[in-house]
Amino acid sequence: MLSPRLRWKLARYRERAQDFFLALIRPQPRPRVCFSCGRLVGAAERACSHCGASQAPLSLSAFKRVALAVIPAENPLTYALLFANLLFFAVAWVKSLQLGSSEGVAGGLFDLNAQVLLALGAKFGYAVTAEGEYWRLVMPIFLHAGLIHFGFNSFVLWQVGPQVEELFGSRRFLFLYLVTGVAGFVVSTWWYGPGGLSVGSSGSIFGLIGILIAYITQRSGFASEYRASLIRWAVFILVIGLFLGADNAAHAGGLASGLVLGRLVSARRPVSPADRFTVGLMAWGSAAVIAWSVAMVLLHLPPAGS
Repeated sequence: MLSPRLRWKLARYRERAQDFFLALIRPQPRPRVCFSCGRLVGAAERACSHCGASQAPLSLSAFKRVALAVIPAENPLTYALLFANLLFFAVAWVKSLQLGSSEGVAGGLFDLNAQVLLALGAKFGYAVTAEGEYWRLVMPIFLHAGLIHFGFNSFVLWQVGPQVEELFGSRRFLFLYLVTGVAGFVVSTWWYGPGGLSVGSSGSIFGLIGILIAYITQRSGFASEYRASLIRWAVFILVIGLFLGADNAAHAGGLASGLVLGRLVSARRPVSPADRFTVGLMAWGSAAVIAWSVAMVLLHLPPAGS
């Protein structure tokens, strides 16, 4: 007869053997990496025990993880804006192809259909001042008149955007990009009056250039040659715009607002609760204005087939 100790050992060996063979047949799920904090999370856990983030496949933290894997972490907002410009350009191009050939905003090769751009929220003075369609001061920042226009503005944003984003942070960068762009189209609306259909992110880009000039002017650690090159770049684009029929009023408005904001908005890292609240308000307020503008465009789209 087996002793109780030996029976216990045999039972344990049998149990472990069963677990071993069951694991071969039905492998247990392995721990996962938290979408938010990157620590290990149990396979059956629905929320991370470290940071509390949801581990659902369609959760906000999962989306954030995927977005950061696609968008470079150093300057995420610059690349997000480039993608937004590309998305709106693709939509406008597809709709222009569906409508067939039509006179574009600038009347040149590769220009998009003016009616399509108007439907997507292009700046039009009468609609802004008489109809109160103020989202037309926001949406043109993400629209472009044609392939060359889109390519040139995207290149300059790719060159200038990361510098401003690194100095001011992504949240303040969104605020600065939006406000300078809107300021540019406000000046354009005032200058051209009821007419003047125009689109483009160049007002915001001139705003970023103005912010860099103002920032460098206040600090001695930057080479004066860099500031001079920014000024030459801005003057060159303004002169080229005179010959290409560009909206130089929007350029001037964006540049002027950038010079002002570059002195008013602090680039210091927010430390106090009040600073963090202010920076958060800048970011979420800007995002809300953009979301409202997109929603208004969708609500005012002409009926299909019209």
